[in-house]
Amino acid sequence: MNLLTKTGLLIAALMLITIAFTGSNRLQILLYRVMPVSESVVKQYELPARTDWRPIGEKQISSNKNPNARQVTIGRALHTDTHGSDEISTVIAPTFEVDWTTEKDMFITEGPVFDSAGNIYFCPILNGSDALLVSIEPNKGQRRWAIEGFSWGCGTPYVVIDPETGEDILYLGTYDRAMAVTTSGEIIWDVPTGLPKLNRDVLEPNKHSFGMNYLAKYDAVIASMGDGSVYVLDRKTGKALLDKPFVMPGAKAPVNNFSLPEAVAKAANQDSIHMFGGVDQDQDVLSAVLHGAAGEKQKVTNFFSIDSNSGRIWIAATLPDEADGNIDGWSESAALYGLDLLKTEQGYQFNINSVTEVPGGTASTPTVSADGKRIYIANAFDTVYAVNASNGEVIWSIAVGNKVTGSLVVAADNNEVYANTKTDIVKLFDRGDHAEKAWVAKLDMFDPGLFQTNFNALGAEVGANGIAFTATVGMLVGKMKFPFKVGAGFIDRKTGEIKYFVEGGEDSVSSTVTGPDGAIYIGNSPLRRVLARVILGKENSPQPVMGGVTKYKAIHNELIVRDALWAAAGRAENAATLDNADVVEQDIFQIRQLLEQVQRTLPVAVAEGVMDDSFAQEITQEVAQLLLTISPEKQVLLNSASKLAQLSDRI
Repeated sequence: MNLLTKTGLLIAALMLITIAFTGSNRLQILLYRVMPVSESVVKQYELPARTDWRPIGEKQISSNKNPNARQVTIGRALHTDTHGSDEISTVIAPTFEVDWTTEKDMFITEGPVFDSAGNIYFCPILNGSDALLVSIEPNKGQRRWAIEGFSWGCGTPYVVIDPETGEDILYLGTYDRAMAVTTSGEIIWDVPTGLPKLNRDVLEPNKHSFGMNYLAKYDAVIASMGDGSVYVLDRKTGKALLDKPFVMPGAKAPVNNFSLPEAVAKAANQDSIHMFGGVDQDQDVLSAVLHGAAGEKQKVTNFFSIDSNSGRIWIAATLPDEADGNIDGWSESAALYGLDLLKTEQGYQFNINSVTEVPGGTASTPTVSADGKRIYIANAFDTVYAVNASNGEVIWSIAVGNKVTGSLVVAADNNEVYANTKTDIVKLFDRGDHAEKAWVAKLDMFDPGLFQTNFNALGAEVGANGIAFTATVGMLVGKMKFPFKVGAGFIDRKTGEIKYFVEGGEDSVSSTVTGPDGAIYIGNSPLRRVLARVILGKENSPQPVMGGVTKYKAIHNELIVRDALWAAAGRAENAATLDNADVVEQDIFQIRQLLEQVQRTLPVAVAEGVMDDSFAQEITQEVAQLLLTISPEKQVLLNSASKLAQLSDRI
């Protein structure tokens, strides 16, 4: 090959690369389809060391004594708890591997959630078997039971701890039907919601329910719909507390992301039709999911949160049509609404206490701080806001570099807030009157192939030792994300460094959740990977798309024991420095949660062959003694911290 030919090829290659990164979306997609795409390879990770992250000072706590207002060890609701914190008080498995995927023909956009025994619950949308609520066991993913019924989407059930009995009870709300169910599948009550009955022959995505939440103030359950309808039911009986469902102000949000061309939509629906059995094949289900996930064509576009301290309900919805200056049936503006449910002589009614405009709208769930003083939300662009819960005023805002997807993770400790953006995970510190960026996680899990890049997939979940996340490698084209390969990982809470990552599983628009075994569970809804296969070619992502639930099981369970002991030691050491009796009491409660996790995990570690039985017995005896003797007395806390740290050091 002569010099002229080589120079010509080099110039052509440079032109193609320029088009790829600066050209129009259509030109980029055309280039990606005709150019051979090299395969991305996942990196290999060593077993992670213990984290240096520690709690400092008083953590935020709820003033409500209801057991559902305490920190949780498992995801009991969409975004984990009533506050939408996406935080658990125990540790997440720092090492894991893909274990199983079950119920592969079910498209799951929210959930799953767990009961105290680790059983799993989720609501698929538009599945062929008309399974409204499904329960599976955690070891093999085998179905335990299912309740039949039709819904355009019933969101996520809430697994409430019955304040009187301490038992777990599931509360499920669709658009026109709500029910209470025992963990064994027995229906306690099944009631109409007061909303019109669904028509299964007409695609109505704005009648999607985002799931149930729990209002401890009145011992009631609440559900919010895409069309702005909100109903409130007595938890014990299912009786409606409102004369009729409340309707949020506003109009439908317009399409600001992108719409699928007809041919693309048709091919995408065909590639995923096995997950929407029984639905008319002419209906464009995936476009409906796409717009819902992007916060479009609905008044309400994500879950909502309830402050357990005040009982105030926080919903992100659109402003009235006229607020944007153009009365056209669409609302270009959105807001964070603070609502109070009032009990009057005439009955219950909603009062809108505050309205905080969110520029460009939002698709994120409002997240309430544990003490109920601040609400965190993101707009449709790249900005995170902290809002004063008493009056709805913005305290501070900060740009995080890209659109926040899903919801913000708000930790009880150290004023930490985590933003899941379109491409990254960003840690912020709330410094009172301003925010400070701590780190941006370096998502470099894969060595990417030609034109490919690593990017974030789902909202993360934070635990006492780190952060569980899911991410992918693929192509970014304008506002579109096209994943080719996916996986799950573990990030150090202090540094933002990826400590572990494995390839496998499926893409999702749901959320990352962990069970009582420390394992990661994902509800599969492969919207973006379907589009990648249709638009960029199946050869780039050849694995057929699948729904269901995927489990990444814990391996090296001795590391869960190590991290739980270390987290309990740090909690005890910090509690010994505090004078706030209420906070110390909650710290001791969390220490007990961590030590109970140690007790559950030790037999698993021994059976796995990663821990000697005699050492496990020694830890068991020490933990049992500590559970009996731990108290708020400072020296007891310091002695407990020392013993726990020593045990952790030996693993």
